[in-house]
Amino acid sequence: MEILADLGDVSVARATRDHVATIERLLADDPTSPRHVATTTLISDDLLGAGRADADLDAVFTVIDADPHQELLVVLDDGDRAIGTLQLTFVPTMARGGGIRAVVSGARVRAGSASLGIAKRVFAWVVEHARSRGARVLIVISDKNRAHIHGFYTTMGFRPSHDGLTLTL
Repeated sequence: MEILADLGDVSVARATRDHVATIERLLADDPTSPRHVATTTLISDDLLGAGRADADLDAVFTVIDADPHQELLVVLDDGDRAIGTLQLTFVPTMARGGGIRAVVSGARVRAGSASLGIAKRVFAWVVEHARSRGARVLIVISDKNRAHIHGFYTTMGFRPSHDGLTLTL
């Protein structure tokens, strides 16, 4: 496992295949998830239930892991347990004079008393990491239904400067 940052009581690492099930649970433990289960602890197999029949997350992990423009990351506690995740995508664009856009999606930190402080340290690191990879702008993708987290992003310096539109395919 490749540790990218030591942030004191937590670290940021590249996800491995062994993290896939935990990442799935972290993403499901959110009010916007169709598989949401209200809990303050990491969702167990019995609460989460079976995944989508057509979802092959191991295959998706293989694609993400092989792409140099993708970083699937986990936040590890001092016991090396994954308590958070995010995907960081670097998009070379013609916009902004050929600038790279870094895009954060699927950011989650397990609910708990220290989660806000952990999230702040992780995002401060993400900003510097994206900058070190040449990104000129960092974009956070967050569902509008996650209004509870938008205030957090604002305190980290993000501004609602763009509107996005989606089409479910």
